[in-house]
Amino acid sequence: MANIVLITYASKYGATQEIAEKVGEVLKKEGITVDVVPMKKVNKLADYQSVIIGSAVYIGQWYKPTTKFLQKNEKTLAAMPVWIFSSGPFGKGDPVELLKGWKFPLALKPMIDRINPREIVVFGGTMLPEKMSGMEKWIVKRVGGETGDFRDWEMINTWAKKVAKEIKK
Repeated sequence: MANIVLITYASKYGATQEIAEKVGEVLKKEGITVDVVPMKKVNKLADYQSVIIGSAVYIGQWYKPTTKFLQKNEKTLAAMPVWIFSSGPFGKGDPVELLKGWKFPLALKPMIDRINPREIVVFGGTMLPEKMSGMEKWIVKRVGGETGDFRDWEMINTWAKKVAKEIKK
């Protein structure tokens, strides 16, 4: 069986999807066979040897489809190499510092410990007014948040190359 990597994501407005697609491009350039698929459309994890999971972050939580995917597939994921990335903090600076060290919802720690991902990283996200609901605009204004695209593509590229090296080992 060929070594096929699944990159799956849960994205509300498309920013996390674009990161997943970029990670897929980098892995393909490294000679790795990749499927980039939204979580809702993943049928069989048994077809894959490794999984990269991407989730949007909203108010300190992963986007709901991510939690459901992890719960549904916990046993299978625990038996394979898994990497997780989050996309969400908005503002200039290190995404983990912006989130005060947060890397995943603490309520999911027991499950994350059982899955034992190789790495969990956080990338900046986007907060674009034209894609936001009235409620989201109100919240951003209340917390004094910045809007814009805060994804660091160089950081994403570097991480994807590192993951590709690990997969090829």
